[in-house]
Amino acid sequence: MTTGDPRSRPTVVTAAVVLWLVVFAVQTVAHTVRIGAEARGFGPWSVVPIVLGFAVLGFFAFGALRLARGSGRARFWLAVLGAVSLIGSFAPPYGLTTAEGIASTIAAVLPYLPGARGWFPPRVRRVSRPAQPRVVGWDPETGEPIRASE
Repeated sequence: MTTGDPRSRPTVVTAAVVLWLVVFAVQTVAHTVRIGAEARGFGPWSVVPIVLGFAVLGFFAFGALRLARGSGRARFWLAVLGAVSLIGSFAPPYGLTTAEGIASTIAAVLPYLPGARGWFPPRVRRVSRPAQPRVVGWDPETGEPIRASE
């Protein structure tokens, strides 16, 4: 379903982008709150996994913005992240982790619904070119390649 403009973003894609950004915001707040407790409890090296977590969250946000623009690769990689989030939602502690996993999974499935497929351009097929004869040297006067005759 679109808003009437021939190139307007489908509603399901917008919903997926909003869900991804909400998951990003919730996880950013959760990571930020955990930084102090982790550093006090386990020392300064415990901040490294949290920084890596922020990098993954940046990937979520970047992917959501690319998804909004119609990137098929972003759609694929966010689907992979949604599947990983679904698997992670079954691990304790249940609650916010489970809700984030389910929201990520829903956001990953929405761009694959039939109403959203038109927003993502089809992949361009590669055209194979006939092989050129092998270059055996260069003409010293013109600089043109000298090709092997077969």
